[in-house]
Amino acid sequence: MNLRRALAASTALVTITATLSALPALAQDAITVSGQPYVLPEITLIANQSPEELGRTGATVEVATREDIEREGSISVSDYLNTLPGVSATSNGGFGTLSYVRLRGLPTQYVRVTIDGIDVSDPSAPQFNFNFGGLMTGDVGRIEVLKGPQSALYGSEAIGGVIAISTLGAVDPGTHQRANLEYGSYATRRAAYTLTNAGDRHAVALSLQALETNGFSAADENDGNTEADGASARRVSLSGRFDATETLTLGVAGFWQKTEVETDTTFPSLQDADDFSNGISRGLRAYAELETGAVEHTFSAALSQTDREENYGGFASRPEGERREVDYKGVADVNDRVTLAWGGTHSREEYASGGVTNDYINNAAFSEVRFAAAPDLDVALSARHDHNSQFGSETTGRLAVAWRATPEWTIRGQYGTGYRAPSLYELYDSFSGNENLQPETSRGAEIGAEYALPNGGHIRGTLFENRITDLIDYSFTTFAYVQIPGETKTRGVELAGETPLTDRLTLAGNFTYTDADNAAGEPLARVPARALNLQLDGDITERSRFGVSLRHASGTFDGGSELPTYTVVDTQIEYDITDQATGYLRIENLLDEEYQVIRGYGTSDRAIYAGLRANF
Repeated sequence: MNLRRALAASTALVTITATLSALPALAQDAITVSGQPYVLPEITLIANQSPEELGRTGATVEVATREDIEREGSISVSDYLNTLPGVSATSNGGFGTLSYVRLRGLPTQYVRVTIDGIDVSDPSAPQFNFNFGGLMTGDVGRIEVLKGPQSALYGSEAIGGVIAISTLGAVDPGTHQRANLEYGSYATRRAAYTLTNAGDRHAVALSLQALETNGFSAADENDGNTEADGASARRVSLSGRFDATETLTLGVAGFWQKTEVETDTTFPSLQDADDFSNGISRGLRAYAELETGAVEHTFSAALSQTDREENYGGFASRPEGERREVDYKGVADVNDRVTLAWGGTHSREEYASGGVTNDYINNAAFSEVRFAAAPDLDVALSARHDHNSQFGSETTGRLAVAWRATPEWTIRGQYGTGYRAPSLYELYDSFSGNENLQPETSRGAEIGAEYALPNGGHIRGTLFENRITDLIDYSFTTFAYVQIPGETKTRGVELAGETPLTDRLTLAGNFTYTDADNAAGEPLARVPARALNLQLDGDITERSRFGVSLRHASGTFDGGSELPTYTVVDTQIEYDITDQATGYLRIENLLDEEYQVIRGYGTSDRAIYAGLRANF
């Protein structure tokens, strides 16, 4: 499979495991063209309907490779995402508890999340969203975070953006293994193992993960809560592809995860209790990629399911959610300057609880034209029409522009409309549902500039704004979900950069200012007004490295008042024991900061972890 075809096929998947895992290496390594070295540009697979160089898209995209994730050291994906500009994460306690990610102040129900191309948002949740609480980093090969209005590309739940995660895939020919063992504070034990095999016509990957922790009290111990709340997680992920002919590739990707979490009650007040939340999630996606002359077709079918067993304050429930999706996409290069993409999606979401099942069906058609208006100017126009069996049709669009003003300067911007469909819970729950709800609608825009520094670093600044109309929220007057008149707004600025300080030291950082208000002019809950992340990485010797990170947040409102400002410092040291094995020591919350990201819920004290990574 040639590189062009691999990239085009992968974007149809959003994140096909093997190709995506290879991309970071392709983006960094030099190849030889006509006897001269050539460095391949980094590629984004989700910012448009077909692959594009990162510098030629008008949207802001954060790309994280496996090396980035290992260097940062986080156990959970949400903790890693929390270090990126414009991204904030909150958890109701320790590992495994409810953990939601916000993009530019917009809550998780406005963020579409995929794993290996599978939409993993939970149809049984009060709002369709993905709980990051138990998602571990051990099998993650690459993450792309696409920010801004993306409903024209991805439909409902993409008002704030898209997070696309790909698992580790087979990159190099032959059979390869990688393993990770770790032990640390709160009696935390973690293990991860990946086996890959690749040949001329095939690539397969299998990853296994397990984590056990005694944890700490979900209800903050500083409020007199002393009972530790533990958690466990088991995860299996699998991917494979086979080149059946020169023009046909068949593939599959799937996962299974079981998570068990102890937590604390919120009724009549937040305090120690024997509450728990256990769940099993699974997903499967099969696809076929076919070349017919100038057109590259992708056909796929996906299934995701979530089964939960919960007990909060003595109230037990067993909600179940299921999503089935069939998708087609066609991509064609009309000429050297114009690329067309088109397709359609049929999906069915189902929610079952208390012996009652409800569902709805959504059909969508989409198209995109991307063209080089000039050698240094790229424009993408996207449109999508969705029809939902419950509330009718929505049409959304997006314009994205990237202008490479000079070899150093890139100016980019985008404007788009979006919508969020009411969830099945919001519509049909026996206690709080409202079948008269209509979709929320939105408008969003951003404009930014990036400068490439002479030393290989870069700096970037972006202004953004989102406006949501007819927000759906729970009313304590009617005790049901209702539409809120007026506009909810988030706006702000992101600054990010990275630069080598010496041949051994690199400094990276980002700062986000977010002004987020509801229709009444009140601050949106749990959104830091000011968030700063700094990361200093360095080589101690040829075989040892260190990293120090700082995270600062202020101006966060929750429960009607502002939470205290906090600053957390983490550090990690690595040493290459052999060419194939690396030992490491990580200290989280080095200064033992006492802080909260959700009022009343605890966060980790100083914690120490030691581990070993090996590739063989």
